[in-house]
Amino acid sequence: MGFITSDRDQTNFFAYNLGDFVPQDAKCRFIGQIINRLDLRKLYYRYSDQGGDAYDPSIMLAIWFLGYSEGICSSRKLEERCNRDMHYIYISANLKPDHTSLSRFRQTHIDLMTDYFIEMVRMAIEKGYSDFETIAIDGTKIQASSSLKKSKNTDALTRYIKAVEKDISKYMELCNENDNKEDLRIELKKKIALKKILIQREQELEERKKTIAKKNRNKHQINLTEKDAYLMNKVNGAESLPGYNAQLCVDTKTQLIVSADVVQSRHDSNQFIRQYKKAEENLNTDKQREYVADSGYYSLDQLEDIEQNEIKATLADPSTKLVEEDTIADLEKIYKSGRRVKKIDFRYNEYGDYYICPNQEKFTYSGKYKSERSKGRTYKIKDKSRCISCPIKAQCHTINNRSGTRTVQREDRELFAERMREKLRTENAKKKLKLRSTTVEPVIGNIKSNLGFRRFKLRGLENVTGEFMMMCIAHNINKLYTMLNIPHQLYLFFVLRNLILSILLKKNICRFV
Repeated sequence: MGFITSDRDQTNFFAYNLGDFVPQDAKCRFIGQIINRLDLRKLYYRYSDQGGDAYDPSIMLAIWFLGYSEGICSSRKLEERCNRDMHYIYISANLKPDHTSLSRFRQTHIDLMTDYFIEMVRMAIEKGYSDFETIAIDGTKIQASSSLKKSKNTDALTRYIKAVEKDISKYMELCNENDNKEDLRIELKKKIALKKILIQREQELEERKKTIAKKNRNKHQINLTEKDAYLMNKVNGAESLPGYNAQLCVDTKTQLIVSADVVQSRHDSNQFIRQYKKAEENLNTDKQREYVADSGYYSLDQLEDIEQNEIKATLADPSTKLVEEDTIADLEKIYKSGRRVKKIDFRYNEYGDYYICPNQEKFTYSGKYKSERSKGRTYKIKDKSRCISCPIKAQCHTINNRSGTRTVQREDRELFAERMREKLRTENAKKKLKLRSTTVEPVIGNIKSNLGFRRFKLRGLENVTGEFMMMCIAHNINKLYTMLNIPHQLYLFFVLRNLILSILLKKNICRFV
């Protein structure tokens, strides 16, 4: 039996080209086609005709797009791929850029990623990949590049500044005593520079504390190396880490990301309108488009804006999973369950302007209230003895209740919450909420688990926003590439697989953070 063989050092008369080593349907070719359609004039204008030659910006951009689409965010790993992987050699035109050049390109031009992301979304609209009728919104916490050890509150920062001042005094004494002063002077300059940074961070921390609740001001921390990063809970499974809140708006039919954002807010409760406006701007305004979000986005401020702007939106109510009954909560069920009586258990009568409690007692208007965050009306029962003798009094009253009666407060904008609650009872709203969990959550799972994007490489809000945009571009590239290059039946299989995975995630059979 013979062997099919060849000589690796043999010089060929007919030369090869890079495309001969890459399949026609390879993703690197697809990325090259996308790059050719992008408007790169702003990118090229940033390069001067002075000095030495630079790597072609379109090639550098293509390398990063391919890298992020395969979960490679390290410039050193990309350099390695450009030297040994034919797909990267093809996309880089065999230029073999070093990691320093790759890193500098990303750092310098990261702000342009938002423009390229929007361009790609509009390409998808032009090609008719979806009608973008329903958009699901969700957020996820992503760890910042900086370390937790660098986050300090006012007391810790004050102690650190005093320690640095002692070091400065010590180095100054040693400089006066020692003839060989050069090394000591260098260390002294470092300490002085560090003190300036610490004083600046101290001032920034005091300014930030003015914008948060008084009870949280003493605990509030600032990161010394990345001031834009805020300490957030449940980041990569940790109790608290410096990070950012990444926001996603996803088309429910194709799982294409239509809008993305990075914010410093620890909660999503004030984000719905902001993300809605960004999505509408990218997709072009359509009053018939529907939006759906989980209970994290639920707030009276957002509900009021939804009503005023006539937005077709479904927001889950945090006070209840889904209100499935139109009747008042059953007294016996509450008593047997042993749970606390919630405000939602009281049903408001709009025409009579009163509340009915689970024990069928009427709570009528008793006055107005006003606080820092809200204002409205209060309701109480007329016959105090009826409240005292109630069988679920222990479940209804707080431990510190001295009046012997329950007081119900109705915020002036409570009507918006009641209208949303009525909407949540409909079958259409229940389907929308289920659809949300099977579309936007798998996208987050893909970005954080499949592509491994759990921590930013860059620092600063502007830079991490650009980096997250690049990751969203990578996700969309993978989605478009899949839709264009696999049979329709196989694509439906992948969609069905994602639905099953999302159900398993909901039941905690498997999970991602």
